[in-house]
Amino acid sequence: MRRSRFLTLAAGAATLQACDRPGGPAPAESEAAALTFPAALEAIQALIARDKADPLIAEFALPRLYHHGKSTDDAVVLFHGFTNCPQQFVELAERFHARGCNVYVPRIPLHGYRDRLTRALANLTVAQLESATTDAYRLTRGLGRRVSAVGLSLGGTMALYLAQTQPIDLAVPVSPFLMPIHVPDGIGLTAMRTLAHRPDRYVWWDPRVKEKCPPPYAYPGFPTHGLAQIVFFGNEVVKASKLLRAPQGRACTLVTNRNESAVNNAITFDVMRAWKARGARYGQVVLSDLGAPRHDIIDPTTFPQAATLVYPKLEAIVLG
Repeated sequence: MRRSRFLTLAAGAATLQACDRPGGPAPAESEAAALTFPAALEAIQALIARDKADPLIAEFALPRLYHHGKSTDDAVVLFHGFTNCPQQFVELAERFHARGCNVYVPRIPLHGYRDRLTRALANLTVAQLESATTDAYRLTRGLGRRVSAVGLSLGGTMALYLAQTQPIDLAVPVSPFLMPIHVPDGIGLTAMRTLAHRPDRYVWWDPRVKEKCPPPYAYPGFPTHGLAQIVFFGNEVVKASKLLRAPQGRACTLVTNRNESAVNNAITFDVMRAWKARGARYGQVVLSDLGAPRHDIIDPTTFPQAATLVYPKLEAIVLG
């Protein structure tokens, strides 16, 4: 998203206060509860069939499953970004599969509709995002011995959430969306609460081209209520990181773009520092030389250079 759009949304933020959502991230699931490979395969195939039968959901947005017919040493779940769909991760999924992984690419709720101008994301909730994240992790655990989660933007927040709440082997959040860029944490939540309580409105990612904004399988804009909810979801991780308990993930490598254009990386860095203070030995990778400022460094349609500049680095982080 363009910086000016975020700054406009944040203007006048201090005029309204609201309570934080009660509760916090879900507790870690017992390792004994892991699904078998046949059970996970059947459950994911049922989800794909359900979406395929839904007339609202586009064919290119269906969840993807790449498997080798049996449990593998490495299983990877790939979480797409806000307003995008599983098509965003197809090329990277195929690369992981070619290297012996079983790979699951879920569809985040209310994404991937045939109507690219849908306002459905106005109904997105924190509870939906929490459930979608933990459900995808539970299913992927049945696909392999070692489970890694890689996600971009909102998907990156989902990977962070797993690092905080689940005994995942490796979380790789890429440019997680905790707060819009240049919106300080001190007023950011107030701004999002303001958006959540005011009438919803639709914002184009690129107001110059509006509905023609690429890629053709993603929404060209977003409802402000949906934006607020993804920030509230990220704030569940921020709040949990400040508590006196260590994150549950066995390993986590944060990936950020030095020339980021949309999210406030400083808040994510604060989370990583808080986790380190709790004893977590997590790492960070900062990508440079990716060209002009950008946020989506995954999508092969809008950033074909990802295949040579980004994918190999993510593969190395996950597989060594």
